[in-house]
Amino acid sequence: MATKNRTKDVPPELLIQIFANLLHPLDLLQCALTCKAWSYRALEILWIKPPIAHPYSWDLFCQTTKPGNITLFPYLSFIRRINLSTLSVAILDDQLSQLSKCDRLERITLSGCSNLTDLGLLKLLDHGACENLVSLDLSDITTISDLTILKVAEQCPRLQGLNLNMHKDTQDRFTRITDASIVKIAKSCRGLRRIKLSNFAHVSDTSAIALAHHCPGLTEIDLMSCSITNTAVHEIFLNCRELKEFRINQCSALSPAAFTQSALSSIPPPRIQTQYFEQLRLLDLTGVVMLTDEAIQKIVCAAPKIRNLVLNKCYSISDAGLLAICELGRYLHYLHLGHCSRITDFSVVQLAKNCTRLRYLDLASCSQITDRSVTELATLPKLKRIGLVKCTNITDQSIYALTSHIRIATTLERVHLSYCSNLSVRAVMQLVTFCHRLTHLSLTHVPAFLDTELQKFCREPPRDFTGPQIRDFCVFSGKGVRELRHFFHSLSHEEREVRYPFPSPINTAYRRGEDTSATRLSERTPQ
Repeated sequence: MATKNRTKDVPPELLIQIFANLLHPLDLLQCALTCKAWSYRALEILWIKPPIAHPYSWDLFCQTTKPGNITLFPYLSFIRRINLSTLSVAILDDQLSQLSKCDRLERITLSGCSNLTDLGLLKLLDHGACENLVSLDLSDITTISDLTILKVAEQCPRLQGLNLNMHKDTQDRFTRITDASIVKIAKSCRGLRRIKLSNFAHVSDTSAIALAHHCPGLTEIDLMSCSITNTAVHEIFLNCRELKEFRINQCSALSPAAFTQSALSSIPPPRIQTQYFEQLRLLDLTGVVMLTDEAIQKIVCAAPKIRNLVLNKCYSISDAGLLAICELGRYLHYLHLGHCSRITDFSVVQLAKNCTRLRYLDLASCSQITDRSVTELATLPKLKRIGLVKCTNITDQSIYALTSHIRIATTLERVHLSYCSNLSVRAVMQLVTFCHRLTHLSLTHVPAFLDTELQKFCREPPRDFTGPQIRDFCVFSGKGVRELRHFFHSLSHEEREVRYPFPSPINTAYRRGEDTSATRLSERTPQ
């Protein structure tokens, strides 16, 4: 009897703190069977974020919360976060409307629920259930329109994060949401911190300027493939000083003036010791084809702690731009320079020496890159992924350089070598057996790997590939890499010599254990 009295005297706040430390749901269920007070608090924690991962779980949830059902506890009032993205097409409008009774909802994730329409979402938003909502994810729901977004603006004044990215279900840009609703969001949800608007044909400067003026606290903006110009970028840089992630990829109308004549190029007052955009960590400028080295220099000067920088298909970038990027030093972790064909070994070598914490580097179609660059990049202690697709000057020398540092064996996970036609099986064999954490290896259009004996470990090509593409396709991933490694291990020394001999004198140096340092290799490599 004394024990029961003591359990009743425990304050609810303390019970919640104690139960929050129970990580397994079964432990909370056991607590719920102790007494009514414990049951209420334990079930409240269990229902904060219902684990709905299968259609059966969703059906059971809908039956339990069906209007008219008498339950011991107000389960819908317990829910604060709900994620239905794993169910996709299983979510229907009528079912979603049941969530309108959840008066404490804070986060809703409906990404990919493509069977939802404005009708279901309007019912969810129409009864005040979302007045406390801070995050809403409606990405890849291509059936919604301005009606839903206008209702969000009306009913969710505390919204901080809105994800409307459209990129999975259609190749065309999305047209059902326009400037009218985005401007309303900007004016009504002034505490907005994150907004994603990828692939919107009718989102233009009007939306971007409204967001910049009314939501100065924005930390993440995604305007991929939107119809924006330099004016919008100027306003964003001028007003959004807390920006951490900025994606304006595929905005081909932007010119260098978007950066060189913006707030990026302004000089801070003498009393301000830090740069204006010191907190900027991610900048994606893919497809901004007119971007110049001068613009890169301005960006790096104003935002010296960028971690992820994407410059894919920025064709005008040359060594001068990459040397400016080197100033990011240890802060730079991810760099994409695909199709920047003006870059040479000179700047890549400097990149390897200065940005020693690089984890991801893509140099696809950088046709002037040679073995000298890869030899220097092989010294990076944290390198996880390197892309050298269509770097046609790459030879076995690069592959052996990647296996000459023991740290690479514990870090390298993905290597892309498609269209590097000078590579031999013997060199790649050493890479696969040396790098035991390797999970992805692409060798499409590499003649040495068109052998049927090796192709059986390759994954299936995409269905939309043509005959020639299927014939040349060669990608080893996951299980395929492990099987390829096992196959190479199973070969005896004599079999390796007969099937895959060393193809050239320069690679024989590696076999004999001669000096293969960056200095010696650079001496052999034409400058």
